[in-house]
Amino acid sequence: METNTEAYLYHDPTKENTWVQAVLNGLGQKKQVYHKATSLQLVTMLIIVIAKIDHQQYISEIETRNCGVGLMNMMGNKGGCAVRFRFHDSYFCFVTSHLAAFVANSERRNQDFTEIAKRLVFTQRSDKLTGYVSHSWNSGGDEGVAYIEHKGGVYDWTTQASIFHADHVIWMGDLNYRVNMAEPDIKAKLNQNKQQELLDYDQLSIERQAGRTFPMFDEGSIQFSPTYKYDPGTNQYDTSAKRRAPSWTDRVLWKKFGEQNKSMLKLLSYSNCMEMMLSDHKPVQALFEAKTRHIDEQKQISTRQNLVRQLIETKDNLTKGQISTSFIEFGDVQFMEYKEKTVVLENTGQVVAPFRFIPKMDESQVFPAWLQVTPEQGILGPGEKTVIQFEVMIDASISAPFNERKQEINDILVLRLENGKDFFIVISGKYIPTCFGVPLDSLAQMTIPIQEMVGSSNALDGTLRRSDANNKSPTSNSVNGGQGHQQANLPKELWRILTFLWNKNMLSMDTLFLDHGDRVVSDYIRKCLDSGDSFDTSILLGDTTDDQETKKGHNDSVGANSMIDVLLAFLECLPEPVIPTSHYSRALAASDSDEHVKLLKDDLPPLHLNVLLYIISFLNDAIKYSPSACKQERKQHIVSAFTVMLRPQLGFKETNPALAKLKKESFVRRILNL
Repeated sequence: METNTEAYLYHDPTKENTWVQAVLNGLGQKKQVYHKATSLQLVTMLIIVIAKIDHQQYISEIETRNCGVGLMNMMGNKGGCAVRFRFHDSYFCFVTSHLAAFVANSERRNQDFTEIAKRLVFTQRSDKLTGYVSHSWNSGGDEGVAYIEHKGGVYDWTTQASIFHADHVIWMGDLNYRVNMAEPDIKAKLNQNKQQELLDYDQLSIERQAGRTFPMFDEGSIQFSPTYKYDPGTNQYDTSAKRRAPSWTDRVLWKKFGEQNKSMLKLLSYSNCMEMMLSDHKPVQALFEAKTRHIDEQKQISTRQNLVRQLIETKDNLTKGQISTSFIEFGDVQFMEYKEKTVVLENTGQVVAPFRFIPKMDESQVFPAWLQVTPEQGILGPGEKTVIQFEVMIDASISAPFNERKQEINDILVLRLENGKDFFIVISGKYIPTCFGVPLDSLAQMTIPIQEMVGSSNALDGTLRRSDANNKSPTSNSVNGGQGHQQANLPKELWRILTFLWNKNMLSMDTLFLDHGDRVVSDYIRKCLDSGDSFDTSILLGDTTDDQETKKGHNDSVGANSMIDVLLAFLECLPEPVIPTSHYSRALAASDSDEHVKLLKDDLPPLHLNVLLYIISFLNDAIKYSPSACKQERKQHIVSAFTVMLRPQLGFKETNPALAKLKKESFVRRILNL
């Protein structure tokens, strides 16, 4: 899967479709009897459900979800994808994830597991036909449901379903847990065929036994060699300078069953695939035998017909209903902040009441892009109620018009009862602008923090209008434009970020650029940038007392890498990247020529050129002052991460994504003179 920067923000189904076809083609002559039930991609993660065509009629309620737990807890470089569906009358949930890397990050991997388990939430559909079934999750006895509630998750299980609201849960992927032993010792044990001794030091097994991660899951006995890390194209463990230690990073686990239900799922085989040579990992495969529930269809049809007959004979055939409120107020909504409200719809009549949301007059869309509503439609029996959930979150893909005051959290939804009345639900809220997702031109013209400008709408509107004018006149000089307002050479937010990092002590840290920061610290930094508040060094750098020197060094690293995370997120959220989208093809073409790079720089808008040169200067110093032991690794991370400075226009399709990725990295190397 692609790891290029725009893959974190924009979905391109090309690779996903290619893999789906590859899986189907791998079935050979049996391909004709299988089909894709669903698939979902999140950057480097992809989950595909392939089923027999004969089973298609029995698969329903298919839902997919993903969540990123990477940069600032929102980017998809790390995270999880899940699919939940009903097969006959049992629910299956499959999760694939890519957790934090590096040996020392075991605790971070535990946190990633918890975050993914909490945030992958599906729609819980009320089904009276199966309401008699005593599922573990609706009898208060499910360990997984109790776990996410204990970890601070707040849910309404009448309308929501977690990954644990399933009869069968399979969790798989690159979990990245390592072996707590030095690389030479691990290889020595493997050469002596003492693999089972190594498993005593396996981090995932240790953390599971301690109850710190995956406590509600089981795993089969591992009888295969470590799946990581190999020289690509070989069965030889890593011989590069990094010499990554062999580990069982790739795993398949399943949700535990009680003693009475252990026969519900049986593991038939669990192994790796040593013949696969495409990656530095060896894939794992697991084969299960699962039991499912089946409804007696004849009794179901008979019961349904009797109910319909009774309803037809009812005297009062009018659809009637009521809602708990017609007004939903979200209040203040921050960037990347999730908020939800609910409305209760009740069938007060004597007949079945189908309901659905419909578009307003002369509009095609039912809901605005910033609002999700669940369920969008349904059927209520007499006296039944349902909770309708309204969710709002302004993320990087839609924040620009909100920051530019071109869009507001304001809408009216129409909820229709078939053969009954329409309800009008008013949605309102106040978006708190952020510097993330604002064009560079606008930020550079703001002399005060963006949240202070909100109080003066005329000032903010004027700034944005001037920014629009500049964008429409790319040849105008932003410094001597004669408009009465002088544009700064740099956005102050970018200056604050780099000023914090740009000193020899920071740049000399071993782990700078190599680890992620803390999501809470990153959120604190963003709020300071938006409000203009000074950075609190006790938060970013930790305690400075002499007796905590080791802890301080760790906190310094966390604070610095949190600032790096914020810098990358800031650049990723720009509506127009540092290298404008109009220059994207030229940049790729210039990746092998210093002369062409110089010509491209000369043609950049002045502000974009200033920003580019400022970032280049910072990155050159970051490489210059990096410790010799990690200099090469830091270079590679910088080159890969800062391809964020260029991306194509939305909707652009790469003919060769792998080649484009290499060209972008080559372009970054060339502008850094590496």
